[in-house]
Amino acid sequence: MKHIRNLVIFCGALVFVASGCARAHFTPTPAPPLHSSSGKTYVRTRVGPSDNDEPVNIPPVPPGAAPSADNYHGSARMAAKLSIATGQSQAFSDLGDLLDMLVPDAKMRAMGISMASNSARVAEEQKTVTVTAFLYASSKEADNDFHCILGRDPSKPERFMNVEVSGLPPSSNPAFATLRTARNEFKAFFTNNDDSLPGPGYDKYDPPIRVKVTGSLFFDVDHKAGSVGPMGMRPKTAWEIHPVSDIQFEQ
Repeated sequence: MKHIRNLVIFCGALVFVASGCARAHFTPTPAPPLHSSSGKTYVRTRVGPSDNDEPVNIPPVPPGAAPSADNYHGSARMAAKLSIATGQSQAFSDLGDLLDMLVPDAKMRAMGISMASNSARVAEEQKTVTVTAFLYASSKEADNDFHCILGRDPSKPERFMNVEVSGLPPSSNPAFATLRTARNEFKAFFTNNDDSLPGPGYDKYDPPIRVKVTGSLFFDVDHKAGSVGPMGMRPKTAWEIHPVSDIQFEQ
């Protein structure tokens, strides 16, 4: 039994190393530019693979049918991720100010928050925020969430935060209508004039796209700071805005 356990640990380590090497040696690839409805053009470059390291649970589908491209397929802390914070909203004109008010990562990890699918929001996550920032890169993950790396105004020192446009919960979920609206807002920006919706890999935008995002604060217990996002744009905190309940582009 001990030998089997050691073999599992060894194989897991190999997968981790291989994944890290693939991310470290990814070759940036040009993609067709993104043209917004306002007439602006953004250079688009594939700069890294998706994170794709969260547990995925794809519900059964009818024979011959494909799994939904919009429904949420994750499991870790599903109850929290598919809920909207009930606390009072606070607005920030600079992402740095939002990052400065967050509870330190070490204190959040010391709470021992469960990764179970029924793990609900803790008190520190019952906060809704609105922030004006810039979208530097985004990808579509295996659980159907869109990972969005937000940063400060390019003229200011770099600071980043992961923001997630969630996959959709069942229609019976109280948050369903809000999350569907936010997801449609996100998808519409990338598909109105082009088919530039992020796929299974991080697209970087040049210049970064100005956005105004509203959503619920969420602490990602299964990712440590610096492990999400493409190289050079990885947030130094595990705090996220997750899920997004509204996103306005070029605002």
